[in-house]
Amino acid sequence: MREIREIDIEKIIPNKNQPRLEFSEDSIRYLADSIMENGLIQPISVRPYGDRYEIIAGERRYRAYKELGYKTIPAMIYDKTDNESANLALIENTQRENLNAIEEAMAILKMMETQKKTQVEIARELGYDQSTVANKLRLLKLPAYIRDAIAAGEITERHGRALLSVESEKQKEAFETIVRRGYNVKKTEEYLKALKDKDRSNFKPVASNVILGINTLKEAYELCKKSGLDVSWNETNYKEEVKVTIRFNKVG
Repeated sequence: MREIREIDIEKIIPNKNQPRLEFSEDSIRYLADSIMENGLIQPISVRPYGDRYEIIAGERRYRAYKELGYKTIPAMIYDKTDNESANLALIENTQRENLNAIEEAMAILKMMETQKKTQVEIARELGYDQSTVANKLRLLKLPAYIRDAIAAGEITERHGRALLSVESEKQKEAFETIVRRGYNVKKTEEYLKALKDKDRSNFKPVASNVILGINTLKEAYELCKKSGLDVSWNETNYKEEVKVTIRFNKVG
């Protein structure tokens, strides 16, 4: 069920499942100026919530109306459950291109967790390929400072996906280089490929006599384990050396 009605703006509350995480004051003012000059092109979407109405989509328009001092706002009223409201909020925001890639990825993840939906089901609802949904979710594996840069428009979603291929300890340096030099996506991919090629060229294979020594230690380690000793093995391969640590835990 849905209908369009002028609603008292004081009876409207924000959506607790709002996908958008931040609202720019400048964008609200710009939208308010546009509404003042051209009117509201599209009503906001709401649903009944007790004696009030909860926004499904259109919080920027709602905030712009409040800034203009209007007492009522045109709204399309939907009869929706919590899950349906969250779905519609994400779909409307996505189709109107109001969300950044991180906000969209977080909203998709929340839908999957709370509604037990698969990537395929989410993709179908949003009109995406499944691979597009998977790529958006992968962005959430990035460190917070890179996610923040994507959300702020400092780098693009594609920059972020390229940085996923970089080892975690080298991501910050790679990220800072990309931003400092203003690399576009193509240049970023070329730079990261050169970085990985350089790492491979610096890698020294383990010599056969070193492998023999490690295997000898492993045999001794296995014998210790079989004899009932509480012992652990840790092996780390560095550029110039291999470090083997055998720990004997004290008993009693």
